[in-house]
Amino acid sequence: MTAGDYPCAVKTRAAVVLMMAMTGGAAAEGERTPLFGAALTYSEVPDHRAALVGGEVELAWWSGRLGLAVEAAARHAIDDSAGNVAVAGSARVLVADWLWTSLVEPRDVEMGVELQLIGERMWWSRDDRADAYGLGAAIRMRGGSDWEFSSLLAESRLFVRVMRSPGEPSVAARTADARVEQPGRGMVTVMVGLGAAFGTGDPRYLDRFRLRALDVPRR
Repeated sequence: MTAGDYPCAVKTRAAVVLMMAMTGGAAAEGERTPLFGAALTYSEVPDHRAALVGGEVELAWWSGRLGLAVEAAARHAIDDSAGNVAVAGSARVLVADWLWTSLVEPRDVEMGVELQLIGERMWWSRDDRADAYGLGAAIRMRGGSDWEFSSLLAESRLFVRVMRSPGEPSVAARTADARVEQPGRGMVTVMVGLGAAFGTGDPRYLDRFRLRALDVPRR
């Protein structure tokens, strides 16, 4: 090998190592498709004037520890006719993950902790709208299917969000029977939710969730 060929050889080896690392990283990401999920939510407007319950659906894309999601939600006051619909987008980062032994099945599940940055547009009773921004945290638990050859990836999640709407407080929707004050502008709301998501996973990623061989006692 000549002196002129040495830099080319180094570059070639570096490119091979980089490609191998990228391949390994792609396999470790786990998801092969976006995750489609749904959740039930509960929140209270400031001063405990009303409790809102509702549901939301989301679609999340993950690349390594970074994720993006779009969401749509509908919420309704328990003791009043006021309610809202909302669309939101969020950026997510997985800050910790570890394997945990399942208490009910001979398999491991993956526990993870996410942090979220959220932007949301709300429409109150179709007569008023407000923007909200906030932070969220989620604890997620992942597992695979009982079928050996299935690529299903299932996820359960518990999340908490703190959202703030800038500006002055907004009065409730312009309807005769709406008496609650909206968390529309200049207010902070706290939301909790419980949901599930489904998608498909990389086979090597799903191997960690396979059933472990049961120990047979010897006679």
